[in-house]
Amino acid sequence: MAAKVNAPWLKQYGRTHKKSLKFPNGSMYDEVRSSAEKNTDEIAIDYFGNKINYGTLLAEIDHAAQAFMSLGAKKGDVISVCSPNVPEAVVAIYAINKIGAVANVFHPLSAPNEIRDYLNLVGSKIFVAIDIAWPNVKPILADTEVQQTIIISPADSLPLFTYLGYKLLKPKELRKTLSQILLKNKHAMSWETFLGRGQYVVNEAYEKMSGEDVAVVLYSGGTTGTSKGIALTNLAFNATALQACNSFPELVTPGNRILGVMPIFHGFGLGVGVHTMLANGMTINMLPKFDAKRFDKILADGKPNLLVGVPTLYEAMIKNKKIRKMDLSFIKAAVSGGDNAMLPLKKAVDRFLTERGAETNVLLQGYGLTECLSVVCVNLFDANRDESIGLPWPNNFFKIVEPNTHIEKPYNEIGEIVVSGPTVMKGYVNNEKETNETLQVHPDGRIWLHTGDMGYMDKDGYIYFSGRIKRLIISSGYNIYPNEVEAAIMNVPEVLLATVVGVDDKYRGQIAKAFVVLQNGVKPSDRIREKIMKQCHSDLAKYKWPRSIEFRKTLPKTKIGKVAYTELMAEEKEKK
Repeated sequence: MAAKVNAPWLKQYGRTHKKSLKFPNGSMYDEVRSSAEKNTDEIAIDYFGNKINYGTLLAEIDHAAQAFMSLGAKKGDVISVCSPNVPEAVVAIYAINKIGAVANVFHPLSAPNEIRDYLNLVGSKIFVAIDIAWPNVKPILADTEVQQTIIISPADSLPLFTYLGYKLLKPKELRKTLSQILLKNKHAMSWETFLGRGQYVVNEAYEKMSGEDVAVVLYSGGTTGTSKGIALTNLAFNATALQACNSFPELVTPGNRILGVMPIFHGFGLGVGVHTMLANGMTINMLPKFDAKRFDKILADGKPNLLVGVPTLYEAMIKNKKIRKMDLSFIKAAVSGGDNAMLPLKKAVDRFLTERGAETNVLLQGYGLTECLSVVCVNLFDANRDESIGLPWPNNFFKIVEPNTHIEKPYNEIGEIVVSGPTVMKGYVNNEKETNETLQVHPDGRIWLHTGDMGYMDKDGYIYFSGRIKRLIISSGYNIYPNEVEAAIMNVPEVLLATVVGVDDKYRGQIAKAFVVLQNGVKPSDRIREKIMKQCHSDLAKYKWPRSIEFRKTLPKTKIGKVAYTELMAEEKEKK
């Protein structure tokens, strides 16, 4: 039995907050079904005016589960989903969960080689993919075990007039994407055809799952920066939903609406933006892609009560001239995650909300990472400290330790943040070495997730983020691991050496900049620059591409001969 852990943060909980919670021992589907039965006529998803109530959503999930069974899917299989936020993808994920399978969810803009690796890591035989990803999917399918691909489109659930506008506005080469895919590929089918197959399954497609069963695989760079599949349990999702309700009981309740822009292939997006909302009877104003230029229309049409996003979302809000003239009284809470919002931006957002009549006058900062699904600590309405990333949620435990050890640091001393609790991952898929390095059993008997993030805890239990042990660039809330980008650039024969660093960017927070040394006799040119970018386009998702390439004859070195990337970062800061 695990030893008792010091938890000073519990003293900060208000009267409405329980200090310990009892979590359900079922599946994600079980929780959403329970929610749907209680809130049948409430709107679950509002997708550009197409309002899908809980009764309809549950029926669609059940229908899709039957259809997956018709394709031979069974408990324990891993079915991949490559999509932005569209209703069909959400339905697919819960249908996969209902039949006892695992949903392998990843970025729709992933490069061909990345998609191949994501599919092969888990051995998917069934693949649900958004139509716009097809150019990157088609070249690699033969190198995978995929036997059947289901093609979905952002237009599938659009209302008629919106759908017609979508078809007209889509680039010409994409208008015929779906029909061309289905015509030329016998192993691909539309979502509509897929659902039609469900009628041939007589028995209900349902498998009982426990909280400890793996439900979803998401992707992150882990502690070394190479992309890894993160195995997350049913308990991780259901605990997050209950923890959020406990921390914000007046907000996480039926009838309230969230702006659903955090992507489902991101732990924050799927764990909080979708599952927490659906398990608590709330409404998701779902958007496949955030459009900063139309942010005013998004807010005016949806009137979301809860904003959850990375700092760039809030920067876009306060810069939008039309939003400056709006009444924002419908906003009850605003939470920042995915990055450490700088205090000046937070203060600016606080003022912006107050001046426009929002019910909340504070941007609440939180902290989380994909290895523990999403949020594990956050500031509360009645317990907020501006520079802190908040208080641990119930049943989550935090310690600050000397990096690479189990030695706990005193209050207010910086060390590595380690986390223990119900949302911590099972491990990295098929990567025992990295799992054992990241999940460690301490002398107290608990399994602790070593985050690679630095911070400290004050005597009241508030957590403060200081920086990262591992090299990491966070651009618009997405993690970019420099060694992945460097590896892609080094695949270009003319390149001798490449180092990638994060450069401050007003809109994205940071962008990736590459410093490149060419082979002897090769001179910098636009042709080489284009060749490097072409290689990055092939090997990396778009958000990982370097936004700037600088050719150099040499790169600064440390005393032991490694590239001194910190010197390059310092140089870039001096230019600002």
